[in-house]
Amino acid sequence: MSKWEKIVAISAAAMVFGTTAYAESVSNWDLPSKTAVESVKIENKILMTTSKLQWNADQLKLFQDHDVNRQFFPALLYKVNQFDDLRSKLMFTNAPGAKFTRKLATDADGEEIKLSILNINELNKDKTYEFYTAWLHTVEGDSQVSFRSLQRYAQPNGTLNDLVKTDDEIATIKFKDAEETDKKYRDYYLPNSFDNPFQQYTWQDEANTAKEKSYALINSKDKLESYKLGAARNLKFATGGNKVKFAITFKNNAMIRPDELVKTYNLTLSQIYAAGIKENEEEYTVSWYDTGLEVMTLMRPKQTEFVKFYFTELEGTAYVEDLQKMSKEPYVDVIEIESNGKQVPTGVHWLNKLYGN
Repeated sequence: MSKWEKIVAISAAAMVFGTTAYAESVSNWDLPSKTAVESVKIENKILMTTSKLQWNADQLKLFQDHDVNRQFFPALLYKVNQFDDLRSKLMFTNAPGAKFTRKLATDADGEEIKLSILNINELNKDKTYEFYTAWLHTVEGDSQVSFRSLQRYAQPNGTLNDLVKTDDEIATIKFKDAEETDKKYRDYYLPNSFDNPFQQYTWQDEANTAKEKSYALINSKDKLESYKLGAARNLKFATGGNKVKFAITFKNNAMIRPDELVKTYNLTLSQIYAAGIKENEEEYTVSWYDTGLEVMTLMRPKQTEFVKFYFTELEGTAYVEDLQKMSKEPYVDVIEIESNGKQVPTGVHWLNKLYGN
């Protein structure tokens, strides 16, 4: 019997293995057919959670579809049990068309990190996909993270939406059970802002009620180019003096530094995206928030597998006139701005990759 088919609890390695019983009911097509979850901790300061999962051929048939009106897709979620226990710092995955969404902790609920897998038709049966998150542990005692799956829908010309009552728990990760390494916190050379209690959510002044933009109607190279031209026009003729939410997509292998762009164009960043390319050309989507973070330190040993690493997208807020200036830079592919405060763009790097742009 393979490790995927066993149900094992190994306290020393803090690993949970399981096999999902996929019944005749098709209601749980998002729930991976095989999962393995492991966790590692650095002293009492950092928790690293890695989930490995697969979907089988029968499951993929239930949601893979080229019809723009039927864009259902699986999502994965790390949900912290207590509001002040853990703060996400960096995520990566090899799932295609990956987008990460962070729901901030409140007085009642812990932080959530949601991975939406938008490029559903590139998912392969029985291939192992990873979902990794590095967390700052902010309390002295134990903390718990629930790993979950759910179903989402990309509304044509609308937003991304959760399907109600599709949320299923796969595993619970406990900080006290995580494998201890011989590395020390000081070995990671993290910036002072990393664990400063006053610099965890500095970019967001108020709750974000807007939803992520859906790109479901873009199903060809021509439609992608048409969309980007339209986004460029929207920015060009937008009224100056207004601060707007944006998504900047860079051209492939762009040589940029987010910290310098922040200073030059007065950007307030909420999310940074990069691509890590392995020797077999498989792409990992990497995302974090802090321009001062040395991301490779939180990716050990995964970073040793990358032969290329470059920035792909930035999300945040800025004044229209600053974005208009930045749009003329040769490394910029397209800058999208929010639509009436209801549809927040998240970038089109994954669509560029899909259609060879």
